[in-house]
Amino acid sequence: MDGRASTSIEFVPVVTENEEKLLDGVLAVPFSYVSTEGSVWRTAAMRRRIIEDERKSHVLVRREAQVIGAVSWSAGQTPGFFRLNLTSASDEAWTPEAADEAIRTALSMLLRAAEVKRVELLVATYNEVLLEYLTKYSGFIVEGVLRDRFFIDGEFWPGVVCRADLAAFKERGERISESRAQLLSSLRKKTLEDLTAAHDSTSWNA
Repeated sequence: MDGRASTSIEFVPVVTENEEKLLDGVLAVPFSYVSTEGSVWRTAAMRRRIIEDERKSHVLVRREAQVIGAVSWSAGQTPGFFRLNLTSASDEAWTPEAADEAIRTALSMLLRAAEVKRVELLVATYNEVLLEYLTKYSGFIVEGVLRDRFFIDGEFWPGVVCRADLAAFKERGERISESRAQLLSSLRKKTLEDLTAAHDSTSWNA
């Protein structure tokens, strides 16, 4: 169980226009203490560019039919490098457990879809939810601190640079199951039989 509490959250990949509208609403919330990009004011045009950026992928986070935020990832210039972001539309709905579930879901999707070497997460030191997440769960390794990286409510705050421990996010049971292995073995056997039969038929006709 790894000490995780169930948070009754569901996750919706952003792939349709309706989901894009919901994501637009999440990105429109300007003053979040949980969002990893800090206190950001985005115009409609800025939000549209984020949604339409083919380098970015997004998963909506929903609890009891309310969209409380989204987890996004984007590819960097270096092959295999990705940056992870969490955007909150309802700070009071987020807990370290919810953050863990959301981030694990996003990274599971990313690791299954791309060759990943490094995933970075940048967390402001005023972000109590994600700071507690980093100390409570073992998915990220802290690599350093950036001074005066964030600004909110008239004050500058440091940012914590973290790297995902990719092994910690590997899907359980990723090895081929016994039944699937049996199917593959049968397929190989059938392929050899068909090739042998085809070869024999060609030799006979020759």
